[in-house]
Amino acid sequence: MAVALVAGSLVSATAACGGERKPVRLSGTFEKERPRDEARGQQLTERALDLMRAKHSMRINVAQTKGSTAGGTARRQEVTLHVDRESNCTGTVEQGIVRGDMIMVQGRTTYVRFQDSSLDALSSLARERGPEMSAQMERRVGMLRGKYVKFPTGDGSSGKRVMPSAQCDLDELLGNFDEVGGTTTIRAQDSTWRYGRQVIPLVERQDGTVTTVYVAAEGSPDLVGMEMEESGGDRTTMRLSDYDEPVEAKAPPAAQTIDASELDGLGGGAGLFEV
Repeated sequence: MAVALVAGSLVSATAACGGERKPVRLSGTFEKERPRDEARGQQLTERALDLMRAKHSMRINVAQTKGSTAGGTARRQEVTLHVDRESNCTGTVEQGIVRGDMIMVQGRTTYVRFQDSSLDALSSLARERGPEMSAQMERRVGMLRGKYVKFPTGDGSSGKRVMPSAQCDLDELLGNFDEVGGTTTIRAQDSTWRYGRQVIPLVERQDGTVTTVYVAAEGSPDLVGMEMEESGGDRTTMRLSDYDEPVEAKAPPAAQTIDASELDGLGGGAGLFEV
């Protein structure tokens, strides 16, 4: 299971696990004698991005829903990561029936612990596929229950199970802001109450997609959240918090870990949870 950080301009859909990268544009251009709401929207956007680039750490929550809820095709995924510039991060990931906790230590090693409810659901699904698949899954679940799976980081070229270090590399994530630009218009709206605080919505509309970014209305205009509604019905939300708070990323005790390589050769395909 590849967990990739999905957070608007920060990267692609975190929970997407291989989904398409689509940065939040947060664009806009300077023009003479622009309407007041456009001029304010541009100024607040640039200030918010400058503040973001200066952060040492932050907590990012991204939730993405693709497909139609009414049509029964909706797929939801959510990732929450507390990440810093030393490539440390802790958090949770949810994709379909798979939910787990994740720790990355200095961009070198990642630990993932799958929740018991997810393991139970996977066992149930495997039983529906027949006794052979059920037996294979039970062996995996037996090894994983209550344990952290230890993955090395890398680009996958070795053919072994690895985790991409970029998902917890705040320098790389914030580097995406260096390419922010475009020719669309951002409009600042009146302040409102959201996420338990006063915020200023910055709204951009382009090609049927409506993106609303919320910045703090009091003090410095830090980015607080984002909502993106696409013409096809896909929806992405992002929350940002705990700026510059230390990330407590520590490796679990050895007795609570299992190396990913120990799961090789258990059958059922290359995927850890193929059923």
